[in-house]
Amino acid sequence: MGKSRIENSVRNSTVALLSQGLTVVLSFVTRTIFIKYLGASYLGINGLFTNILTVLSFAELGFGTAIVFALYKPIAENHYRQISALMNFYAKIYRCVGLFILLSGVCLLPNLDFFINGTSKLPEELPPVWLIYILYLSNSSVSYFFNYKRSLVIASQNGYIDTLNQLIFNFIRNVAQILILIIFKGFLLYLIVQIFSTLLSNIFISIKANKLFPYLKDHKHEKLDKSSLKSIVKNVLAMAFHKLGSVIVSGTDNILISKFIGIVATGYYSNYTLLTMTVQTVYIQILSPITASVGNFITTKSEHESYKFFKKLLFINAYIAIFCTTCLTTLVNSFITLLWGKEYVFSIYIVLCIMAYFFLNCMRQASNIFIDASGLFWQIKWKSLIEAIVNLSVSLYFVISLKMGIAGIILGNIVSCLTTNFWWEPYVVFKYKLKVELYKYFLNYTHYTLVLILNIVILFGIETHFQNGILGFLLRFIVSACIPNLIIWICYHRTEEYKYFHNIASKLFGKLMKKNVLKLGQKKVI
Repeated sequence: MGKSRIENSVRNSTVALLSQGLTVVLSFVTRTIFIKYLGASYLGINGLFTNILTVLSFAELGFGTAIVFALYKPIAENHYRQISALMNFYAKIYRCVGLFILLSGVCLLPNLDFFINGTSKLPEELPPVWLIYILYLSNSSVSYFFNYKRSLVIASQNGYIDTLNQLIFNFIRNVAQILILIIFKGFLLYLIVQIFSTLLSNIFISIKANKLFPYLKDHKHEKLDKSSLKSIVKNVLAMAFHKLGSVIVSGTDNILISKFIGIVATGYYSNYTLLTMTVQTVYIQILSPITASVGNFITTKSEHESYKFFKKLLFINAYIAIFCTTCLTTLVNSFITLLWGKEYVFSIYIVLCIMAYFFLNCMRQASNIFIDASGLFWQIKWKSLIEAIVNLSVSLYFVISLKMGIAGIILGNIVSCLTTNFWWEPYVVFKYKLKVELYKYFLNYTHYTLVLILNIVILFGIETHFQNGILGFLLRFIVSACIPNLIIWICYHRTEEYKYFHNIASKLFGKLMKKNVLKLGQKKVI
């Protein structure tokens, strides 16, 4: 991997990580105030409507991923006409998607009560459910307008610009929503602010993209040639199955909980999903900026070199997954108790199910990065569709027939992931790109899983000695942060993959230290 690719990846990942850290703090402050002033029922409504609109987002069909892949080559070759043609095509698609989501969402209005188990239990002061839904729908729809140029910013290895854009508008949105909750306790105003924040963020990133890529205006009527269009359509057809499966798996949990268990339980579960999705988003923010660099790398390197890099990427993937899963497993109930109250806590059995699914999803990132960077969409076209069928069938069986409640829905997620994603994604990468025996991947995966289990067992043994409260949580946090790093170092410090990770981390830390020293020196001179 060339020096510029490493620097771009590190820069994008660093900005993404720092940005996400601040966003996480703001999100939890907002969630805490939301619960204090509105309560679990509002939280459940938020989770339910978010999931419904996630399902409607199937209309995007995976065009975003297909377009980003199509951009790698023309960007590398400075083929401005081709880039402009892709952007013009993408703009039309996203306008159609936004309108389709709006219209199809409106069609669901008469059937909203179907998704809520016991509408009579909703708070009397709750605004009309249809009005709340319309505001959520509007936010989802406007997110597709002026948004398409983000893909060009990211594909050109300038993902940090998009990250900063989202950070600024997330900050403005969260501060405004906090003030609205405290002063007015207004749920509708809270949602209106969200809509304007989404729209303004898209407009500003579009303006920035126009400045970065002025040739877009020069070729604003450029059209795609038939060959490029055919290639994109083929990838989109493959991604459509993937998208359908993904939205069903990720978008139906809260719908099923609301329908078969209750809206309040949806609110409780949404706290755990907020925590896991927040960490997973940080996790993806660290790794996903590498995709553009990987796409550039594998087009110029041999299969052997690509495999060596995949092993390094898988190790970094596993390192972060082990660390995050260990910390979440041991800290999540203490954190929720401390922040929102003991009544919002699930049993350790449900927590372990949530964290098992979290780990499985995290460990997919290395394979997914290579799939996106290599354009292997057609080879996984049936995977997500089968995953969705398994997920819904197993979840409904566990919830309706076995009466397993929330645990049944999470176990349905785990079963569907193990029967599809767990082996299918790496199989595609190893067969069609790396040309290496798949058993090598699973040997590494098994080893990383055993290290995770060892971490959790040790920490559960230690944390029984800590009491509840702020001091107990801080002690748990320190131990949970130290133990995984120590065990990973003991197990892997002599490997090439660990040395590669350590080298990148050292260079990054060194650059940060150097910048701070220079700034300090400049202040002293002044």
